[in-house]
Amino acid sequence: MKCILQYFVAKAQDPEIKAMMNDALNIILPQQSTITTLFNSVGFPVPHGFTDEDVKINAKRLYSDSLMLSFHRAIIRFRLVQLAHALPLATRPDVRDFFNDALVQEQNLLNKAEDLLTKKGINVRPPYTPVPDRVKYIADNSWYGNLFGSERPINILELTQVFKRLENKLVENAIQLGFTQVVKDPKIKAYFSRGLNIFDKEIEKWSKVLNKEDMILPMSWKSEVTDSSESPFSDKLMLFRTVLNIAYSVYANGFALANCNRTDLVTAFAKVELNLSSYGKDGLDLMIANGWMEEIPLAVDRKGLKH
Repeated sequence: MKCILQYFVAKAQDPEIKAMMNDALNIILPQQSTITTLFNSVGFPVPHGFTDEDVKINAKRLYSDSLMLSFHRAIIRFRLVQLAHALPLATRPDVRDFFNDALVQEQNLLNKAEDLLTKKGINVRPPYTPVPDRVKYIADNSWYGNLFGSERPINILELTQVFKRLENKLVENAIQLGFTQVVKDPKIKAYFSRGLNIFDKEIEKWSKVLNKEDMILPMSWKSEVTDSSESPFSDKLMLFRTVLNIAYSVYANGFALANCNRTDLVTAFAKVELNLSSYGKDGLDLMIANGWMEEIPLAVDRKGLKH
């Protein structure tokens, strides 16, 4: 994320948005230093990751300030999910301290991003539902609905998941459009183009759900991508970022699936999950084929040691 933020800071024109991005960059750099120290303390190899060679901060402007800020918010949300998942798995006190501090920092960044998006008038209010006047109980199994048009109104948990998935996917789709414009490798360009078609179908799916329920839709961001064909990022960085976005979508869709009970929504999220998982795997294959995929450390091959 450091490389992307460096470019965003360099290209942001709005002083408040630039300051917000710079604050995030100033948080990431010490975090990377702490992680490196932790790895070195036990002789663990430090991942190569990305360097200044993977970003060109002097490249032409590819995204508007509003889109950069919205994408940054989406990344903060993902980082919060990652940190919240990692913290309960940590046992070393210094590692727990790192995750705790990072969580607080990301929470503060999210609050700043939300407030700034609202201040700029680009934070679409989520759909409103009336406050119930009493507690109700489910009467029978018709509450689940079916796949043939007979279903109850969407409930607030389901509505939240559909709206947020659509909101994030619209931002992700615009970022991917920019990547597709500037990527150099023909195979990666074809992969990105296929992704745009997959994302468009998902956006159409969730838009239909909200329209059927007479709910407001999040805003589209494609018009916030410039016509630049000069890449600010290496193909390696854009492919990695795409695969990471897919990983977050798979996680988020799985969480949404667990929070939905209406049959048509459960089926829809399950299908999207399968499509994204397959697409993400193809991205990993491209990373491996180009020699860009660092291997996660393996357990000892006891079977191999025996022979």
